[in-house]
Amino acid sequence: MIKGILLGAVSLLPSLSHAAIVGEFLFGKTKNKYHTYQDYDLGDSYSSSLDSDSFGFRLGYEFSEYLSIEVAKHEHGESVNEYTATIPAQFPGDYETSWDVRVPIEVESIRLGAKGKFEVYQDFFINARVGIAHWEYKDANPAHLVPTDNINEKESGDDIYGALGFDYQFTDHFFLGFEYSVLGIKESKEYDYSGVVKYKHDIQDLSIVLGWRF
Repeated sequence: MIKGILLGAVSLLPSLSHAAIVGEFLFGKTKNKYHTYQDYDLGDSYSSSLDSDSFGFRLGYEFSEYLSIEVAKHEHGESVNEYTATIPAQFPGDYETSWDVRVPIEVESIRLGAKGKFEVYQDFFINARVGIAHWEYKDANPAHLVPTDNINEKESGDDIYGALGFDYQFTDHFFLGFEYSVLGIKESKEYDYSGVVKYKHDIQDLSIVLGWRF
């Protein structure tokens, strides 16, 4: 679905006039908030809040002074979840079993959306963004944070993202900005042996934006 939307947006570009192309690099930090729940047996759950490095590239088409459409690729970095898993004794005389678990999670997203901006002072703008993000986990996903038979199974999907920011136009072609964006992933899936596993992953990016207009 996301590929069809991207092709449709690109096909409209030649018909628009009085416009500018904008390219942006984003560097910053991602706050990853995880909550995973296994609706099976003891109902194991796991929550964490971890930081990772983030990087992005964005290409926009300004077809008016205040509105543009954009396509972006974001790498939200890798966050490593570490915890101790425990299986209690089942029968008298048995011993509790525990082991250390290390789950690195890395996610990326491709975003298509709209940007609106408003000049609040000479060369100083505030902006807001909203659109659809196609996200994909590169290897492990948050379902791995509880005991599950979800082995080497990549997950992907589409969700809404939003962002707020500001930028300062310090030359005719270059500007520097700051942006806060949010993307919420919420999934539920039933596995053969571990029952229903639900997880929520809130991705909050805080980025410095370096851009140029041409």
